[in-house]
Amino acid sequence: MSTATYQLTRWYLLDKREALADRQVMLNALVVKGQLGTATLQPADILETLQSNTQARAVMRVQDQWYSVVVELGESAVPQELVTLVDTKGAARQRVRVNGEPYFVFGIALPGRDAVYFEFISALEYERTLDVLSTVLFAAASITTIGGALAGWIVSRRVLRPLVTVAASARVISDGDLSHRLDVGGDPDLAPMAEAFNEMAGTVEARIDREHRFTADVSHELRTPLTAMGAAVNMANRSELTERGQYAMDILRQQLDQFTRLTLELLEIARIDSGVAVLDINDVDVAKVIEGVLAQASVEPSRLRVEPVRPCIVRLDGTRFERVMANLVENADRYAGGVVQVAVSLDANVLTVMVDDEGPGVPESERLAIFGRFNRGSMAQPEDKPKGTGLGLALVDEHVRMHGGRIEVVDAPSGGARFIVTIPGAP
Repeated sequence: MSTATYQLTRWYLLDKREALADRQVMLNALVVKGQLGTATLQPADILETLQSNTQARAVMRVQDQWYSVVVELGESAVPQELVTLVDTKGAARQRVRVNGEPYFVFGIALPGRDAVYFEFISALEYERTLDVLSTVLFAAASITTIGGALAGWIVSRRVLRPLVTVAASARVISDGDLSHRLDVGGDPDLAPMAEAFNEMAGTVEARIDREHRFTADVSHELRTPLTAMGAAVNMANRSELTERGQYAMDILRQQLDQFTRLTLELLEIARIDSGVAVLDINDVDVAKVIEGVLAQASVEPSRLRVEPVRPCIVRLDGTRFERVMANLVENADRYAGGVVQVAVSLDANVLTVMVDDEGPGVPESERLAIFGRFNRGSMAQPEDKPKGTGLGLALVDEHVRMHGGRIEVVDAPSGGARFIVTIPGAP
């Protein structure tokens, strides 16, 4: 709008100024033409008389001789293309700058006198008017733009506030608070969406609760027959069996151990999901705990590096921390050729444990998924290793989160995977 206003005003002022100048120059040219017909006045005298009467800044060419009354506005100030146009068409005009000052130059041929009359009319006032107009329009456009942007920001925040509330509610539910519900403050436009959202959240909460109860019930009910089966297998092992019978019994024992472990891990996950599991916080020497885990896994003690020097005492749940380390070491042994190094550091009461393995690493596309339940990733498991349950890393993630910490996997300097556990110590 400012640009359009400026252009229209500029064209209007220019048209009016040139029309007025046309009439003024035409009258002055007629006066000069009449005086050129007398033998008593010379061209220079005519221009001086015209200037004294009308303040006209004129230049005239009579035959091949040029005359002017203002030094800087002489023959050299008249553009050659304007002279050519006047000689061809009889009249023309052009805008020029002389010594930095703007002028309109009008040229008119004087028939019968072998002369051409040129007049310079200052355009300084015209340019100043346009400069003031452009400044005013720029200021108005800036204020309007800033005001419009501010008003749009305020209105958009008000309009989008309910959607921000919806996003915040969805984030709370995704973080695990399934009891949270959306409240739009009685907004009739958002009431249908809020009702549908809350209904969906309620359905999801009920379904997950049923799944948790089912998992807990099944796991609990399986413990009794598994115990009986284990006792029966132990009795059978004490009996004399043929070679084929012993082979079958070994397979049964292996599968029973796998089944028992899966059941216990499902029970633990069910307790965590239901909120029954609690932390037993004590002062724990994490280096000593890790040494015991490595010894049970037949890993050389020299692969443990502790900074600062021992003892490394942190307040946490020692049992759950031991299970975290046991699962990470077992995962490295089962899928990645074993542990290369375990580094422990304690800085500002924040415990950091890094477990490096000898495997090919974990692809970036799987670095979050491997902490999901029953997710074994794309890595092939060696045939000589017991089959995993797919719950080990999921339990690691749950135990670490219960401590307010986090776990991530990155590329290790040795080329394998590096699992990083960060746990803030309890005060």
